[in-house]
Amino acid sequence: MTNTNVILDLPLVDECSLADRLHIQDSYTNDLGDAVNDDFYVDDDFDPEADFQRQLDRELQILDHQIADFESDPSEPHAGKGPPVYVGFDSEFLSGDKDTDNTVLSLQFYLVGECGVLTKIVYPSGDAKSERPSFYKTISRLIIEALETGIILEWPSRVFVCGFFLRIDLPAFADLVSFKNVLDSAGGRVTSINSEVEVAPDPEDLKRLLKNKSFIASDLNGMTRRFKVRFIDVGSHVAVGTSLAQMGDLIDLPKLLIPEGYSIERMDELLKSNKAAFEEYGLRDAEIAVKYFIRLLDFAEKHTGRRSLPATASGLGVRIFKSQLDVSGTDFNKAFGVGETSSTSWNNAKGNVITYKVKAPSDMRAIIEPFVASCYSGGRNECYAFGPTLLGVWNDFDLAGAYTTGLVDLRHIDYDNFKHTHEPADFVGHVLGFAYVEFEFPPEIRFPSLPVRGRNGGLFYPLTGKSYCTAPEIEVALNLGCKINIKHGLVIPWLDGDERLFEPYVTGIRKLRKSFVKGSIDELYAKLLGNSLYGKTAQGLKKKTVFDTKGMTSVELPHSELTNAAIAAHTTGFIRAVLSEQIAGVPSHRRVVSATTDGFITDADLSELDLSGPMAQRFQVLCNRVASDSPMLERKHRVRQIVAMKTRGQITGLTYDDEPLVLAKAGVSPNVPVAEHNDYMLNLFINRQADDMTQTRPFTPIRDQWIKNADVVRITREIRLNLEFDFKRKLLDPLMVGVADADHVSLQSVPWATAGEAEQARSFFDGWRRKRCLKTVQDWDDWDDMYQFSLIRTSLMVSGGKGFGIRATVKGVADVFRRLFLRAYTQGLCGLTRTMTYNQLAEWLTNQGYPTTADEVKNAKRAKFVEHAVPATSRVMQFASVLSNGFPSIEIHQFIKSN
Repeated sequence: MTNTNVILDLPLVDECSLADRLHIQDSYTNDLGDAVNDDFYVDDDFDPEADFQRQLDRELQILDHQIADFESDPSEPHAGKGPPVYVGFDSEFLSGDKDTDNTVLSLQFYLVGECGVLTKIVYPSGDAKSERPSFYKTISRLIIEALETGIILEWPSRVFVCGFFLRIDLPAFADLVSFKNVLDSAGGRVTSINSEVEVAPDPEDLKRLLKNKSFIASDLNGMTRRFKVRFIDVGSHVAVGTSLAQMGDLIDLPKLLIPEGYSIERMDELLKSNKAAFEEYGLRDAEIAVKYFIRLLDFAEKHTGRRSLPATASGLGVRIFKSQLDVSGTDFNKAFGVGETSSTSWNNAKGNVITYKVKAPSDMRAIIEPFVASCYSGGRNECYAFGPTLLGVWNDFDLAGAYTTGLVDLRHIDYDNFKHTHEPADFVGHVLGFAYVEFEFPPEIRFPSLPVRGRNGGLFYPLTGKSYCTAPEIEVALNLGCKINIKHGLVIPWLDGDERLFEPYVTGIRKLRKSFVKGSIDELYAKLLGNSLYGKTAQGLKKKTVFDTKGMTSVELPHSELTNAAIAAHTTGFIRAVLSEQIAGVPSHRRVVSATTDGFITDADLSELDLSGPMAQRFQVLCNRVASDSPMLERKHRVRQIVAMKTRGQITGLTYDDEPLVLAKAGVSPNVPVAEHNDYMLNLFINRQADDMTQTRPFTPIRDQWIKNADVVRITREIRLNLEFDFKRKLLDPLMVGVADADHVSLQSVPWATAGEAEQARSFFDGWRRKRCLKTVQDWDDWDDMYQFSLIRTSLMVSGGKGFGIRATVKGVADVFRRLFLRAYTQGLCGLTRTMTYNQLAEWLTNQGYPTTADEVKNAKRAKFVEHAVPATSRVMQFASVLSNGFPSIEIHQFIKSN
């Protein structure tokens, strides 16, 4: 088909009136007739009347918008009334370092308007920061070009600039400093929350529109044109760790690959050699960002009735949740214990007093809030073994929808009628209770269930201690035979009825997810909405400092409108209780490798797990309420061998057929493809050395970026590799086990008596591991000798034993024992009598494998003997056996400190 557009000479809008519309339409009709009669269209299958009608409708549509715009009030700066415009934005650059700026290569824009798409690439005029493009000029010219080309028909009501990790690309604009303080920070990402950037196009650019007769825009009658820009980081609307490539796959828009022979680190080479491929690659990233955002707008409009998105996915979750409360007739303030008051203040901008409403916890909720917040803690995260396990079948079980299901446990709360109690029985059952307790578990309990917060905020689970905890945790502890003394207890009653505050939201999200294809963008976004709501109830309960991009200072993370200590503390406490009950019920002949918030790894089969406990039964009922007949436990992974390192540090030693690997990398970022991460970690762990370093490459902190007007670069830092055990538990039972064609020590664990013991052991180990790694049984014996002896030395020092005078050497604590024996022998202590000369004794000890000189024996006579100064380690007990055989009368107990 051959077709040539007819060029129509439209009059300027300021020369028109609404009455001119009919005249223009007649002109179009006449032009159409002339074109047909002159055989302008040469394709027999082409319908000139239909095509001309489409052109006519479009031109008249543009004209109508122009007339309405022209007749608006010229006394006010004019913001457009047209549909919003969406602009995907990305930049390409050569990365600098902490001391140098990035070299910006290009800025890519992918504009989506009501009538089509406009793409544009802008190149800086030079390498200097001052030669980078201006945001205001670039974005306004982009909008003007979209108007000229008919991609949009009038000044937009709003422009959305969408990117992925926007703060890394925004410095590509030379004038970021002029509007950066209008932007907000959310979760380390830059976005627009309660503010927008206002853009007024350059008058010279506006004149171009007038000349092209595409749009009326001049300084006629003082009229100006402005539009407002909102910045959206689409990374705030995906699960943590989701890449732009994964987002592209979800919307069937794959991220392009860099041509072979080129790399992301040297995009300048691609630009020089293949500019078309360079531009195609950059534009695709911008296209993914904006189309992903538009796709989420479709989701929001369909399921909330509003075509808008908050800055984060959790914000949309809050919107949906509150909307459901309204639909059900639930009073939000009453449900969350919120009071509303009026306040007045002087407003300089308005020049008068204004009255505004302030929401805060009600008086009764405010009374108990600080104590209840003390009972809020995170998940239960522990490692119960170190090194490779024996071969078997190791299962990774997760609680189904842990926190979202846990929210359903909450009925409506009667904040006004709380009561204080010291009775443990008051915390049993479906109770909203919080307590500060003193506790003691039976010594045989493998997995105590009451958390004790350490100095650095982490949770320990010792046999004895003091704990801020919740009612579900108290019930589990009582069922394990724990003795509990409630020092301060608080129970808040439920309101009458069994209505659950969060059930409509959770069930609604579950139904929504099931309506979508698993793994689709809609299903994953619905899942994200479900998981994110809980976090808003806990926001700000634990003091956390964040950088305020507007005030350019550090501030405490504020509470969200859903923040509620009772709701957050009960939810996390309940999930910890369910998890604790599960691992405590694992049969004694089975092992548990680790627990991480909502799951655990064990060699017990599902059929061996006890699902009859009160917490399991309660959780299962909630699962059934949310999704009928759904099991409370889901097996996520199954492997033949696990290598345990520390909390959040597990590797697969041997796979189970083709099932997914278990891999938690303990903070390490392997510089190999994802498919090779497990092998990388396995090799790194087995071959590690004490002085190994690893690189971290964090981005420039947002504080430095904003205060120093710095580019965002990767800052390479060398840190000491730490894949050693974290000593939240007490290790024992060393055994060498084969893994990946090597042997490595394997250890089990038991709970510490107190959290203080755990932190003390960790402190000693932090010193020991600076020169050693725990890889063999000999390493274990060396560590155990040093640790046990250090405990004794510390105890003697505390009790005033300044004259101890013996330090452990590289020979270990058995050598300390040898030197103490020499003192006892030469001084006739501990049941010993002299039957050998100094030379004979030295020779005998040397022959037994403990080298000794005659001078050492001679000097020992003048040194002070200290009782109970060596621990009962394996090497000490081996030497004790040698001495007992050689000196039957020796009182060994005088040397060894009993546990």
